[in-house]
Amino acid sequence: MFPFLQGLILLIAGAMGYILSGYNGARVVLRKLGPINSWIVVPTLFYVAAVDRGLLPSDLNIFLLLGVFLLVIPLLILLCKGFDGPLLGSVVLASTLMNSVNLPFSLLLILQGSYAYAAIFASGVSFMRPLVAMATYRLVVGRSGSTHSLTYIQGGMSLIGLLAGGISHYLFIISSEAISLTTVVGLALVIFAFGSTLRETGLQFNHQYKRALLVVTIMRALVSVAMISSLGYFFLLRGEVKAIREIALVSSMPPAVTDSVFARIYGFDVKFTVLATFILTPFNAVEGVGVYYLLSVLR
Repeated sequence: MFPFLQGLILLIAGAMGYILSGYNGARVVLRKLGPINSWIVVPTLFYVAAVDRGLLPSDLNIFLLLGVFLLVIPLLILLCKGFDGPLLGSVVLASTLMNSVNLPFSLLLILQGSYAYAAIFASGVSFMRPLVAMATYRLVVGRSGSTHSLTYIQGGMSLIGLLAGGISHYLFIISSEAISLTTVVGLALVIFAFGSTLRETGLQFNHQYKRALLVVTIMRALVSVAMISSLGYFFLLRGEVKAIREIALVSSMPPAVTDSVFARIYGFDVKFTVLATFILTPFNAVEGVGVYYLLSVLR
């Protein structure tokens, strides 16, 4: 599917979710979409990401790279001292794990026609996201015991989807058209739900949100790009400029739309999650293209 068409479909899906959430009759259906996304759609997106190329032993370098980067989480928690648990959970998730699929893949298709290394990186982010969400929940929200243990199972479904996709890659032949269609439909459902969440929560600013947004912006726009690009040269072949360029672009991406799904699962601050994603998406998309061309010049 052409990237421009994919982007148009996702844009329309978000707009439709926002518009339809204004009608009482549609709200009943939209409330059911949240659990469907959590239990089926998000794990399926991770499944198709892994089934396309499989999970290889060499991918361990990407997981190690991300693991080292995620060591910033304790420092991030210290910097956010004073935030309540739900807001802190949202800040950690938005700061450390980025939109790794629909936006960067579309940008790389336009820039160079492929995204092989970005796909590996995305599989690592997909693997880490539920683990970070569960660990953060346990550390900063779960201490209150207010959320049922079922949330751990819901978050683990994403990891199960990724592992199942890696296994299926070697057992079944799935056409690229089917994978592309499934990905677009799944992302459209997630963004549709994001649109309805945006309408429901609105965009709210307060003193604590301003500070939290500043932290997320610095992490996404500066710290993430600098650390992951540098770590890329250590964990990957230094001559693989294409690989460094792709993962650098992904590292500069905004918070993921799916963060709003995880925010609902784990009782994080959904309003701030929506706000951070909405504000940083256009800014980080432009930054990502700039980072890509900068590394092209410096190679």
